[in-house]
Amino acid sequence: MDYEFSFNVVLQFLPYLLVGLRNTVLIGLIGILSATTFGVIVALARVSRFRPLSLSAAGYVAFIRATPLLVQIYFLFYGLPEFGILLPPFVVAVLALTLNSGAYAAEIIRAGIESIHKTQYEAADSLAMTYRQKMTYVILPQAFRKIFPPLVGQASYLVKDSALVSVMGTLDLTKSATTFQAITFRPLEAFLPTMGLYLFIILVLIYGSSFLDKRLRKW
Repeated sequence: MDYEFSFNVVLQFLPYLLVGLRNTVLIGLIGILSATTFGVIVALARVSRFRPLSLSAAGYVAFIRATPLLVQIYFLFYGLPEFGILLPPFVVAVLALTLNSGAYAAEIIRAGIESIHKTQYEAADSLAMTYRQKMTYVILPQAFRKIFPPLVGQASYLVKDSALVSVMGTLDLTKSATTFQAITFRPLEAFLPTMGLYLFIILVLIYGSSFLDKRLRKW
């Protein structure tokens, strides 16, 4: 018997998919902002002249990059309660994505910092800037102009990787789709719209970031 795609089934469950879409966007936005912020902190630690701090940051980055995100999610969700730390699935989702994507963002940001010519540091020193002022007003703004495209790429990976948080029961877009399929036994109606919604999120992120990148280059 030939499979017939049913738009009526899609329309019936579309509100449920949109709830998952909302949660995926929320997780993605919070994750991108927190991962970027955490990435800056780790990158500054990586370039620090205080060797124990630099080695600790390098160890964290190496550990995160050498272990699967899914295993990290399982550890945070199932492992932390063994230490008496109970976190809601939404918080675990954001935390896992922040720690994972933050490590990759840190390496991108570190590369951007190290690409700034030493004359910029010397100019900041000549103005008697503190280390914090130097990084905030001189080095990081220039670095971010250079690394903006790869950071956007990392942000898109974060959004796609957020599908893994569905294993905790978090009602994201992927969880909505799998529940949809389990109820209806209609895989095409469940996953084709889901892929379309993920595509929509990524395209908005890419083209929105491209607009911001052009604005940054005019400054």
